[in-house]
Amino acid sequence: MNLGAFLPLVLVGILGNFIPTTTPVSSDIVICHGESTPEFTSWAPTTSTVGVSPIDLDPTKTYSMPLLAEASKGELMLSWTEKDVAGMTSFCVAFSKDKGKTFGEKKTIFSGNGIGNSRMMRAKVLSKKDGSFVAVFTNRGEVSAASASGGGGGRSSNIVYCVSKDGGATWTSPQAVDSDPKQGIVRGFFDAVVLPNDEVAVAYLKDVANSTKHEERDLRLVVSKGGVMQPERLLDAVVCDCCPINLSVDASGAFTVVYRDNNDDIRDMARLISTDNAATFSKSEIVYNDNWKIMGCPHSGAISTQYGKSQLLAWFSGSEQEKGIRLATREGKKFFVLTEASAKNPALTSDGNLAVMLWEQSKAEGAPTQIAYRKIAGGQVSETTWIADATNATNSTGIVLGNQLVMAYEAKQANGKNSLKFSYVSL
Repeated sequence: MNLGAFLPLVLVGILGNFIPTTTPVSSDIVICHGESTPEFTSWAPTTSTVGVSPIDLDPTKTYSMPLLAEASKGELMLSWTEKDVAGMTSFCVAFSKDKGKTFGEKKTIFSGNGIGNSRMMRAKVLSKKDGSFVAVFTNRGEVSAASASGGGGGRSSNIVYCVSKDGGATWTSPQAVDSDPKQGIVRGFFDAVVLPNDEVAVAYLKDVANSTKHEERDLRLVVSKGGVMQPERLLDAVVCDCCPINLSVDASGAFTVVYRDNNDDIRDMARLISTDNAATFSKSEIVYNDNWKIMGCPHSGAISTQYGKSQLLAWFSGSEQEKGIRLATREGKKFFVLTEASAKNPALTSDGNLAVMLWEQSKAEGAPTQIAYRKIAGGQVSETTWIADATNATNSTGIVLGNQLVMAYEAKQANGKNSLKFSYVSL
């Protein structure tokens, strides 16, 4: 169903050898947007302009996992990780006061050899109402003294956080989210969010003590009090062991935890909802009965965004009924399923009433991946639009700002060092 002709797209590519200039050099490109699913097929040309980069990039570094979010004071916040030739990884953040056209000076949150940032455990920077920032990420290196005192060895993954109270200029040293000092275990597949009371919640999967299985983890939650992380709580003892968690807060302040459940190897998405800042939760319920039975973890979680008074969720299911990436409301109303085998890595964003789903897909067999998107508003879904300049793209993130969609993503380079690119789309 067509929501109307799309306005011109403005795509900004980031070149590794970019020389900053105040005057963008642009060229016209013809783009066709369409959809491989018959009921959404519609092709129409649009014009785009390629311009300059909003941030400076070092061509000797590898960039990964950009994430866009709006700070409490209205600035656009971009976070990412970058790795230098020596193998040192830095978790960074920058802010824009002009909706992503330009970004201020990069701030380094933390640098080390053990920082993790991936689709399975995405590093996040949270903006609190009091003006402070909390960065949450996995780290196999330095953690707090409380964690370092524990025993253990072998596999080890810790979830840590850093705090900035000066607008991101300086950050505290990493401290462990989990006060349990035991090491040599996995804590991961996490998500983090700011609750309505301005405290921080972090949910994650943690190795089950004394388990005899190859992998067995349960679902845990840590919530801060007065800015201090409190002891963890068990939310669900039997879950899918390696699928990322999703946390969100809706327009009414309801806090939702979405995770892949495991009921006799049927691994469908489940939800827990709290209306009192994580003090209590509803009974776990399945979001949508895919009835996907698989003897092992698919390593794939859900993503979410606000949609009116509810939320939209997107996730992959290999169910025999309908295999692919589905989009549905938190209450289980399905909008569509992307059944094309090459469709992957969805991302969701919205301004509350207008939502956008991004994903990667090859338009033809053997073709490179390209970013595509659909708009969802008023219970209707647009046809698919392809971002023509976003080829060889992966790990996209987007944010709706007024009538514009700002996107950032990794661009695969011939030298194997992923760069970052930005696209700007009029909605």
